[in-house]
Amino acid sequence: MGRRFFFVVIIVYSASWQRCVNRDIPRPINCDEHPVVLELVSIEDSNCGLAVGSVEVRASGGTGIYLFKLGDNDVQIASVFQNLGAGAYEISASDENGCSSTLEVVIKNKIGLNIVFETNEAGCNDFNGNIILTPIDGVAPFSYNIDNSAFTADSSFTDLGHGDYTVVVKDATGCEISQMIQIKSGVSFSASISNIIKTNCVVAGCHNGTHFPDFRIFKNIHDNASQIKALTGNRIMPQKGSLTQAEITTIACWVDDGALEN
Repeated sequence: MGRRFFFVVIIVYSASWQRCVNRDIPRPINCDEHPVVLELVSIEDSNCGLAVGSVEVRASGGTGIYLFKLGDNDVQIASVFQNLGAGAYEISASDENGCSSTLEVVIKNKIGLNIVFETNEAGCNDFNGNIILTPIDGVAPFSYNIDNSAFTADSSFTDLGHGDYTVVVKDATGCEISQMIQIKSGVSFSASISNIIKTNCVVAGCHNGTHFPDFRIFKNIHDNASQIKALTGNRIMPQKGSLTQAEITTIACWVDDGALEN
């Protein structure tokens, strides 16, 4: 008789498959222990029609060599940015651990056109936002554009959704100044986000202190806001329940506003 072979398959049941696990949100490097601090050292304002402004910043508190970045430009080791026209700029610095800090600076025209502005919130997934621009100094008449649209004599822009917009104001001499302006959705953490998180995430076996991070603490929610937006948007989180599309959209709007404790 030939030999008979018997194969035994053992199935191991893991209770962790049925509960929230640490893989929900990867454990990041704790940047709170060695936070990057970004400070303004100096600003040299520009002149109308010229890009002669400059900004110098200084980073400290982090680990290793710092990399600096102006807006969407490439990163650089130097902490000085030159050949800048009048306008608002966002500068960031990151260390070897990926910890970072950002700083917004405004370069003005020494002589000539500058602007101030007002905004109204858009609502989440709505288009009720607006921007009102007011020129300071400069030579009338003034013209305005938003996001590279055609110049217009209207100093206000309406029916805007939440997000970032770049506006440009030009006076009769051709002097221009640009400004990046954020329209917020106005979603409130206390009125909307807090209850979504408590109901779906701060539950037994999940982010109630059993697993990292503890979402009973606002700072942990704020620090992981981008990942919360991504994971809820992909319907990976929460593992023990589900969110409506309206809840997912509300979370995204709140994170886009800066994940404020409002």
